[in-house]
Amino acid sequence: MEERDRPIKTIKNEQKIETFLKSLRSGVSVLKASKAANIDYSTIWKWRNWNKEFDDEVLAIINARTQIVVDALFMNAASGNVVAQIFWLKNRGADRWSDRHKHDVEGGIDVLVRYAGEEKKDGNGKKI
Repeated sequence: MEERDRPIKTIKNEQKIETFLKSLRSGVSVLKASKAANIDYSTIWKWRNWNKEFDDEVLAIINARTQIVVDALFMNAASGNVVAQIFWLKNRGADRWSDRHKHDVEGGIDVLVRYAGEEKKDGNGKKI
């Protein structure tokens, strides 16, 4: 048995798992879904680590909810919401719509840091 293929669906757990997934699908957080199913929050994480199929199902539900938000953002941007348009462009087309551009520069730069109240000295350590 592989590490992430541990069985978690026992007769005792099957109803709890279904309740958890149903609650999660309804839009509540993982914490609230675990409480609704009377499963300790840490147990959900253990089960996700132990069982890839369960983890994949939880991630699919979360990703579907994320897609709803992405679609809503796009609809707001397309209907003229300027803030949504800016957010969409900066995050989806950052190479074209970013306020900042990254430039790689070769070579070095010398920096002199002087603290407030520090005496000025020349390169040999003499006071100026």
